[in-house]
Amino acid sequence: MAVYLADNPEWLREAIKSVLENTTAPNEVIIVIDGPIGSGLERVISHYGSLALVSVIRLEKNFGLGYALNVGIQNSSNELIARMDSDDISVVNRFEIQLNAFKNDKDLEILGGQISEFVGEVHNATSRRIVPLSLEEIKRFSKRRSPFNHPTVMYKKSSIERLGGYDSSVVRLEDYDLWLRALAGNVNCRNLEQTLLYYRTSNDAIKRRKTIKSLRNHIKARFGFYSKRYISLPDLLYGIFTQLILFVIPVSVAAFLFKRLARG
Repeated sequence: MAVYLADNPEWLREAIKSVLENTTAPNEVIIVIDGPIGSGLERVISHYGSLALVSVIRLEKNFGLGYALNVGIQNSSNELIARMDSDDISVVNRFEIQLNAFKNDKDLEILGGQISEFVGEVHNATSRRIVPLSLEEIKRFSKRRSPFNHPTVMYKKSSIERLGGYDSSVVRLEDYDLWLRALAGNVNCRNLEQTLLYYRTSNDAIKRRKTIKSLRNHIKARFGFYSKRYISLPDLLYGIFTQLILFVIPVSVAAFLFKRLARG
């Protein structure tokens, strides 16, 4: 889990609590502090950082999500690593479900699942983001959209390190870039049909995706995917067009489209 200055302390508390209270609790929780943080976050980190299974790693400045996740992976003592965001809530038996899947398929390397999006409280579900299940479906889906819900993913440390980890130069789409490299490298991956995580969303999150900086980062990343031949020219143009549309339409319309078209 990566934490940075803009994170909400109470949401972080709920996220960590959902991890520790899973039916199969982890034997190690790594929290990477990506640069300086405020007193509210410090109190939460201090509370949970006192637990023996929680390791807190501090970075002197904000390097970005991809870099912070690489640090967490490098410091993990386990082969299986579960991703978690600082504002989401894991389903109570998430780890049990995923660990059983890895136990039953020794060749599995990356495993994700579905998410239920909510506003405010978990019971206030607004939509689901549905991702494909099989490897072949994932490959087709990946040409235009990220085929995994990033915070649901559990993966093998050795597999991610073999790929070179997250590319921290790919801003905002560092996970999508990793999945495309994994698929190009014939990594064995799939998604579960179960909902594994409650994903917190809001109009503020959509606003952050409607900035010039975000638009520039998305377009730059997609050109990178195209130059490496991960995607075709039509896929590139589709990705750029959808980002341009998202940028110009009102937040309320964008929220509606995310709910009705991009989700289930």
